[in-house]
Amino acid sequence: MVNVAFLGPLGTYTHQAVLQQFPEDANTKYTALKTIPQCFEELTHDTSLDYAVVPLENSTNGQVVFTYDLLRDLMNDAANYRENQALPDLQVVAEQYVSIDLCLISSGNVSIESFNESTTLKIYSHPQVWGQATGYLEKLRQKVNSLQMIDTTSTSGAVRYCCEKRDHESANEVTLAIASTTAAKMHGATILEQPINDRKGNTTRFLVLQRRSSNQGPLTARPCATSISAQKVSLLAFIVAQDTPGSLVDVLNVLKENQINMCSISSRPYHYPVDNETGARRESEEAKRRKWQYIFFIELNHESAVNWEPIFTGLSSKSLKFCLWGTFNRNGRYYEIS
Repeated sequence: MVNVAFLGPLGTYTHQAVLQQFPEDANTKYTALKTIPQCFEELTHDTSLDYAVVPLENSTNGQVVFTYDLLRDLMNDAANYRENQALPDLQVVAEQYVSIDLCLISSGNVSIESFNESTTLKIYSHPQVWGQATGYLEKLRQKVNSLQMIDTTSTSGAVRYCCEKRDHESANEVTLAIASTTAAKMHGATILEQPINDRKGNTTRFLVLQRRSSNQGPLTARPCATSISAQKVSLLAFIVAQDTPGSLVDVLNVLKENQINMCSISSRPYHYPVDNETGARRESEEAKRRKWQYIFFIELNHESAVNWEPIFTGLSSKSLKFCLWGTFNRNGRYYEIS
């Protein structure tokens, strides 16, 4: 039996990513959790769970910062180190891509044509959605008296809230949600308009996490890798001495010297652990208190197995701390244009 945790409830885009990687059968169990941090926490401590699936980034709206920050914190809190290479409890073993066609959803018998200057709209959705439908929401805002955007923990949960609020609407007030067709059908709601996302081909990328102690290696890419997608992807995170000129370039040169291609780089604010007893390189108290420091995340793509020994040696000398989050198969959906 394979038990997979994910950002629930049922009907979310994360749920769709889970079904793509772990199709329904008698040997698969799905565990819906309320938040992304809970997905990390439960997988770390609950040995009945085998995997967790969480969103990482959107092709329109960029990073899912909750996930990046949890990766950062897990690296910071790692109890195991090999020199200054952090070995956190979790690792990445697969990726999935889900096409995001956003729908404007109602629980009642209303139409967009009925909206006017006296209408007050309350729209529920996940925070990541707002940046994916900015243009549509602005046009809608111009038609009505006011438009309130209310955050929920998931898009499927947004539809549920919408249905629950139906009997509590005041005069000229309309409660709506933005979510998927699956979520609308699941809750018996009505789709008023679709797709409403600003960009065609809007896609969200998800990571599949596993406990590092499982030692089961990367999962098969679903759909299976083709000749064009027979690549490996490695996710690496590191911090450098930010007062040292060229410290970031020095790390990137390690990759160049070892013929490794970098396909993306991003950063998040970094704070040193207050009490670091892990054996990793210790920093001064001044450095630990300093603001405006960053952790870098880079992704590498490569065709075959990598000899990590010289890379780890270079990273150990050029960075203060680093972590290889995992090497996994490139998913074929990565190459879909729309």
